[in-house]
Amino acid sequence: MTTLFSRRAALSLMAAAAVSAVTAGDAAADAVAETYVAKIGKEVLRLANAGTRGKATRNKFAAMLSKYVNLRGITMASLGTYQKQLPPGDKDKLNDLVTTYAAALFAWFVDDFKGQDFVVDRTAQQGKYLLVYSKIVKSGADEPIVWYLSPQGEGYRIVDLSVLGVRLSSAMRQRFSDELKKSKGNFEPLYAMLREAETW
Repeated sequence: MTTLFSRRAALSLMAAAAVSAVTAGDAAADAVAETYVAKIGKEVLRLANAGTRGKATRNKFAAMLSKYVNLRGITMASLGTYQKQLPPGDKDKLNDLVTTYAAALFAWFVDDFKGQDFVVDRTAQQGKYLLVYSKIVKSGADEPIVWYLSPQGEGYRIVDLSVLGVRLSSAMRQRFSDELKKSKGNFEPLYAMLREAETW
């Protein structure tokens, strides 16, 4: 299997750039953000712990991604300067391929997302971001996850994620750039790589 992202970057995809439906009220902002992140994390954990695999699991992850994640925004930003070279009308196709690929990665690495609990530890302000620190509790070493939230209107937008130091945005941008550089800006090889997920 040729991977677009590492398994840790795959875990990051579940909530990166998800649009929050919450309202950031002054003193309660951190608590509301933590509750929203906990909701998403526990859904991932429940699906992973269900023990199912294959296409059915891939479809469930795809539904979760569509519900929580603005993959279109992540994908377009990750194209960098190549965004201008994306063929007209291909945005929907690329978004669909990335969604299927990401869901397939979750299904492939589903055992890595299993755990005893999903716990939010704390929040901290870092520049323009509100960071939510969390972890998947395992019998061995826990899986730490840091969620990057940015204020948007009266709520938040989850714009990035870090799993054991791996930032989703950086990993995705580098992978897209490498593939498009090799093909001299031709998107067809990138599409072909993403379509591999349909055969897993």
